[in-house]
Amino acid sequence: LSRVHSAEYLTFVNNLSKELEKRHQEENQTKNAPSVVPFTPMVQRTVMREPTIKKGSHSDTSFSSGSLRAARRAAGAVKHAVDCVLVGRSRNAFCIVRPPGHHAGVNGLLDGGESCGFCIFNNVAAGAMHALSDENHRPKCERCAIVDIDVHHGNGTEEIVKKCDHPGRLFFFSVHLYDNDKRKGFKFYPGTGNEDDVAHNVINVPIAPLWKDTHSARSMSRSPVIENRHNTRNKTKQKAAAFATDTAVSESSTEKDFDPSTSSQDQENEKRLDEATSSNQSQVLQNPAKQAQPSFLYGTGRDAYRQSIQQRLLPALRAFNPDLILVSLGLDASGGDVGNARHYRSGKEVQGIDLKPEDYAWTTKKIMEVADICCQGRVVSVLEGGYGSTKVSNENIATDGNKLDKSTISECAMRHLHALIDPQNVEKRHQTKM
Repeated sequence: LSRVHSAEYLTFVNNLSKELEKRHQEENQTKNAPSVVPFTPMVQRTVMREPTIKKGSHSDTSFSSGSLRAARRAAGAVKHAVDCVLVGRSRNAFCIVRPPGHHAGVNGLLDGGESCGFCIFNNVAAGAMHALSDENHRPKCERCAIVDIDVHHGNGTEEIVKKCDHPGRLFFFSVHLYDNDKRKGFKFYPGTGNEDDVAHNVINVPIAPLWKDTHSARSMSRSPVIENRHNTRNKTKQKAAAFATDTAVSESSTEKDFDPSTSSQDQENEKRLDEATSSNQSQVLQNPAKQAQPSFLYGTGRDAYRQSIQQRLLPALRAFNPDLILVSLGLDASGGDVGNARHYRSGKEVQGIDLKPEDYAWTTKKIMEVADICCQGRVVSVLEGGYGSTKVSNENIATDGNKLDKSTISECAMRHLHALIDPQNVEKRHQTKM
């Protein structure tokens, strides 16, 4: 853990655990309820020393007397799995651990972050750093890749990867929902991961959520970015595109109906073309938001997710040629999971992405195909998010928010496991019953 987290943060977690264990012993004597404290505000106050502290009642990450033991076992399970796979005792492994870890940065909470995201230690980053360390009892791992398919951006993992002493030995890929609308004051947690960092082998593929306007998403993704270049052919295309959006072409305007008397009208139209082109150029240059946003490049939903894996992950992963692949497996991208929904005060939920169990099987199969070529199929998968779905009415209002149906994420986990064991025809062997 000291390879990925600061000494100050580890000391803070240890001291907090000792204090709560002491309280727990006293509570057992008095038969009171065990102490559970809000974790994020304590990290902000003690480690980050931020001026603004989150209210304890608003904290979604808690810490109890047993949290440190569970977090250490989670990280230890990944370390043990890495050793077993590298020495050849196991071809691959699936670590079903809690708490998750991909939001935990060097100091637990990232600068400016408002939540620890249920994470204490970064399990997958600790496993990657352990794999790259010099160990005499196992073969050396020169390059390690981390593939994060959780619906939330693995901001903690990215921070740790960027601060690695040897960035050329690590590769980080994350595909996730992205919606950071500062104008409306809404941010899908954590609101990061909209840019790549090529120097540190970091590839981020943000996907627009389903609650965004699909039509505008498609139009933005297809609209060309106008560049101010002295190119006659490019200029002609810009004029044609601007004219097509600004005026409607009449069906009667054909070569057969050509009339020399309309030459003045043609000159006026050409003038409007020049004005529209120069106007569009200035808008794009002055307001970059008008350009196609990264989260809209692939659209929304399952199709966008599969395109991201096929076009962004697989070529880069194969080019990196890792000796070991670690997967941050988030099941919260499955259809209906509360982790990918936008929640309103009225109780309404709007789904952000709609992955099915076969999508997880397909993704695992694709990763295994690269692993078979690069690293003899060595893959270690680590569980991240995945919570379950609520029962909703016809108006998408949650009817019983306290009970979550975990059948879908269980099926997704099983499909992932089947693909790890035998990726051949895994999608056809296990068809979802609709």
